Amino acid sequence: MRLRAAFLALLVLASCGGGPPLRTGAPVSDLVIPTTVPNGKVEVVVKSTYTVGETIRATVRLLPKTGSLRGPLDPYVQASGFHGTATVRHLSVDPISVYAGAAEVAVVWDMRDDGGKAVASDDYSLVFNVIDDSGRTTTVGATLQVR
Repeated sequence: MRLRAAFLALLVLASCGGGPPLRTGAPVSDLVIPTTVPNGKVEVVVKSTYTVGETIRATVRLLPKTGSLRGPLDPYVQASGFHGTATVRHLSVDPISVYAGAAEVAVVWDMRDDGGKAVASDDYSLVFNVIDDSGRTTTVGATLQVR
């Protein structure tokens, strides 16, 4: 009887274990990083990670609640580490002005520094300014994970 009970208990425990967990790839999705500005909001849309050598494309959305917003102004990419913060690349973007509603513009980085050298795997920051119709400037930033 004891042997039968022990065998039955072993069967019950074995049936509860199930198989190995299913592995699924991490979803690659867009991240929306909001920044509140005095008269509305700015959103930066980036991927969760980028592959070394891939051209990075971030979408900047200007969403004024009142008045207007203009940007992105003076965009650049920077790297931060133990040695401090350094500008990696100054970017060229035609800024947009939004007076009502919303508008967006793409910011593109070819993963090269200002000297034309390819950058390595690291965390970088996309940084730019926006200005409202009252002359108030807000600095906006978003992390770009390059792996």
